Amino acid sequence: MPSPDDDVLEQDFLALRQLLKEPASLNPAHSDPIYYFVYSPEHMLDVKRRLAAWMGALRNDGFEPVRVSLSDVLREVIDASGRWDQWLELESEAEPAEINDSVRDVLVRDNAFVNRVAEKIAAGGPKAVILLTESETLHPYFRTRAIESALTGRVPHPTVIFYPGKRFGQYGLKFLGYYPEDGNYRSTLVGGL
Repeated sequence: MPSPDDDVLEQDFLALRQLLKEPASLNPAHSDPIYYFVYSPEHMLDVKRRLAAWMGALRNDGFEPVRVSLSDVLREVIDASGRWDQWLELESEAEPAEINDSVRDVLVRDNAFVNRVAEKIAAGGPKAVILLTESETLHPYFRTRAIESALTGRVPHPTVIFYPGKRFGQYGLKFLGYYPEDGNYRSTLVGGL
């Protein structure tokens, strides 16, 4: 028997689908078409289990869903840096904060991470809806709002960030339920109430 939480996830995804069908109503500020699908961090696995079915529903709606794993993008940028082996050697002796700072440096140098995400978003076809998943792997390197800001003007397709966190009102989010509330999100927020 489905739980009330299951019903909430399905209702929130249905609301997202309806918004995607009416693009003019999505963002009254007419900024980049970035949307947050907000769900409780406890439901990360439930969301991952449903993703294939939800992508099928989007295909039935006439879209071409493209899943971009932020975890995979992080790994690509880190692998390209050639520093992975060095970090593994240092891991037993270094403080976690030092390793995290080093990883963050690779990701932000020349805007490598955001540029790679932008390339993946731009590669979608004319009916693409980009689904940015696994945003939880951005911790502790980025907050999603920082990435959204860096993508300004580079998002040609509706892009949905799957966001594990808590929602506060129209523009407030609390990433992973861990970080302090940030009330400066301006994209359309769906779910999480």
